Amino acid sequence: MNRDMAEHDSTQERGTRMPRPYRFVIADDEKPVAAGLQDQLESLGYDVVAVVNDGQRAVEMCRRALPDAVFLDIEMPGMDGLAAARQIAEDPGTPVIILTAHGHPNLIDQAVEDGVVSYLLKPITNPALNAAIEVAVARAREIQVLQENVDHLKMTLRERKLIERAKGILMSRRHLNENEAFRLLQRQSQDRRIPMAKLAESIIQTDELLEAPSQTGNIAPRPIRRSQTETPTGE
Repeated sequence: MNRDMAEHDSTQERGTRMPRPYRFVIADDEKPVAAGLQDQLESLGYDVVAVVNDGQRAVEMCRRALPDAVFLDIEMPGMDGLAAARQIAEDPGTPVIILTAHGHPNLIDQAVEDGVVSYLLKPITNPALNAAIEVAVARAREIQVLQENVDHLKMTLRERKLIERAKGILMSRRHLNENEAFRLLQRQSQDRRIPMAKLAESIIQTDELLEAPSQTGNIAPRPIRRSQTETPTGE
């Protein structure tokens, strides 16, 4: 009985386990500002995995730690925050939140072009910071889902083109109609336990190999050399 109750309590604990807190990288060359932001984030229950003081180290840390988001100041030595944001948005794709004292419209426009998901002005209160984080992370996830859908559509289009080409080859070589060629592809895919697109690609490659012109037939015969001791005819 006690064992059953313990298992039940354990199951309840697993079902109500809190999700992993968001992990952040902070990049700001002013140590008091960076320390203050770290204190704010940790007081809200978030994890700060690294604090750096320039844009290049922020890029490297994002690629190494893969945080949920990175906070960047704009003015930093070496690589500034906007240049770092551009690189981070491309690789590894970490959501970028700019936290700066500069609110010039040109900077905001540039930040948007560089892939920044949120632009915040210092100082910021805990409730505003928490709300901005939730919105930024949610927006970044939506962008990721959209990108994955685009990639899937591209792959689907490529696979469809391969299948259409393979159908055309089968129709030509085996004198099949379109439905017969498709059913043959489908059946062979199931029998061989490989994706239809991969089978179609194999058929296309084989057809291209068979259609390639033979190079050996274009080689001119080499002239026969006569021996120096051979007496020419008629001499």
